[in-house]
Amino acid sequence: MSTLVTGATGMVGRRVLAELQRRGLPATGASRTSPTRLDWTDTANWGDVLKGVDSVFVVTPVGLGLGSRVGGFLERAAEAGVDHAVVMSAMGTEHAPSDSDQRTAEMRAKELLGRWTVLRPNWFHQDFTEGVFANLARSRNGRLELPVRKQAAVSFVDARDVANAAVAALTADHHGREYTLTGPQALTFREVVAMTKGTDSPVWRYKAIDEAGFYFRASDRGWGERYIDTLNERFAAANAGLAGSVSEDVRAALGRDPIPMARFVREATV
Repeated sequence: MSTLVTGATGMVGRRVLAELQRRGLPATGASRTSPTRLDWTDTANWGDVLKGVDSVFVVTPVGLGLGSRVGGFLERAAEAGVDHAVVMSAMGTEHAPSDSDQRTAEMRAKELLGRWTVLRPNWFHQDFTEGVFANLARSRNGRLELPVRKQAAVSFVDARDVANAAVAALTADHHGREYTLTGPQALTFREVVAMTKGTDSPVWRYKAIDEAGFYFRASDRGWGERYIDTLNERFAAANAGLAGSVSEDVRAALGRDPIPMARFVREATV
């Protein structure tokens, strides 16, 4: 029996898969581009993907309207004998409408599976080097332009901590736990950018813009309307002061303090 890691080429999924394999545990990575192909919109091979699987790490894609599909996959998983799920959503998802994508996945896991854990991370440190912030900055010659006020703080969390929390939940008893995963402090975007001065970071300047301006830039990149709306909801939460709280849940899950942004910058940039 083994663990199936969805989103296996993503920022957290690939780290979860690597850590399970490093420990010598049977695990298979699945995504649209992995050797084990998993497409949320194509159910044809779901039965094959789930053969021999007893636990799953599930990442619900953001802003693509796939919550019901992920819920359907969890139903198929339960029918196939899977009894353990670790579901990753996002900070604040517990307050989202019950029919929102990530909330749907959380609720279906709780309803269908005997053991479950929910991870709700804040924005990742790695978003500045390999994620959405890096991609936006590269398209603007290093300038990160977001509809987030300069004084709004975010308790960014390291993707390695999130992946390790997922592995802990997959390999030990964290049933029924709902972890809000944050870093050890809240920082503004300008403070993060200031830390990267003199490094090879793709983000070297921050500029606050309005929501309409962000929508225009994101649309120009070919991003879908629902995805942009989801990002704007998270940015609005930051402006409202809802993304700056610091939790103790990384310590609760891992028994150690979370990785601070300053350490990430030292390790990820030169």
